[in-house]
Amino acid sequence: MDCFCFDFYELFMVFNLHLVTIMKFFESGTNEFIIVRACAMLMFLYISYLMYFIVSTPTVDYNLWKTFFEGSITRIFSSVFLIAFAIHTWFGTWAIGSDYFTPARLGDFSKIVYSSYRIFCFLVISVVLIWSFLIIW
Repeated sequence: MDCFCFDFYELFMVFNLHLVTIMKFFESGTNEFIIVRACAMLMFLYISYLMYFIVSTPTVDYNLWKTFFEGSITRIFSSVFLIAFAIHTWFGTWAIGSDYFTPARLGDFSKIVYSSYRIFCFLVISVVLIWSFLIIW
């Protein structure tokens, strides 16, 4: 039992170390700006890809649409879109929360409201992302 606890603690510490290293990248507003714009560009490319398919196909019926989305390229591109959308949404909800859930507006309740809001956003984004992956794959 002691061995399991030690392994779990070691795994937890390694995970936290990597998480802190990743999050250090986001400390700069410039990096956040670039990430949001890169995500927006990926989403634009995906929508352009879908629009090209719709415009270039004379008639789109269910079987053709199903075949299109069963293709590996479309599944991978859809997954990339979903990840970019989740990241873009995460930063967008952070901006809203940090602008409106401040001590100047909410007083002592600001930390509780902001934390609850971020947890709620995380849960919604996670559920949508996981559910979408289950549908696509």
